[in-house]
Amino acid sequence: MNVIPNREFVDALFPWFEPRTAPAETKGLTKLMERPGVADKIKDMGVRYIIWLDGDTEKVAGGGSLSCAAGPGGGGCFGFAWWSNASDYDASIWDLNGLESAGTVSADVSGTSYLPALIIPIPLIARTQAKACKGLAQQLQEFINTDEAA
Repeated sequence: MNVIPNREFVDALFPWFEPRTAPAETKGLTKLMERPGVADKIKDMGVRYIIWLDGDTEKVAGGGSLSCAAGPGGGGCFGFAWWSNASDYDASIWDLNGLESAGTVSADVSGTSYLPALIIPIPLIARTQAKACKGLAQQLQEFINTDEAA
């Protein structure tokens, strides 16, 4: 699967996919493709799908206490802290062959990170954002491969 980076795609189709002028929904695709040169440029680039990504990672809870001190004889930390993150991402897939929405996939991942400290803090980080992005990428690949096989 050939993926064209966002900046390269936006630059090649200037100004039609700049934030102010990009279509907000598939209804605007027909009008956009009728503009001189837009459909030809997209065809030359070999683009079949446009994927719009949206989402974020938020800290949803946390607690605990951690204290560190240093003095002439040394230093260290003592305590325990934790926090929970939630990563929610959506991908809307537009099919340029039919000028319509082909579907949406999403990934929601939550996890708790811990920071115990007895002299040295040892972070145990939950990688919610990486896991959500990896899950979304896998779903997109399956969606597109299934759609092209049909």
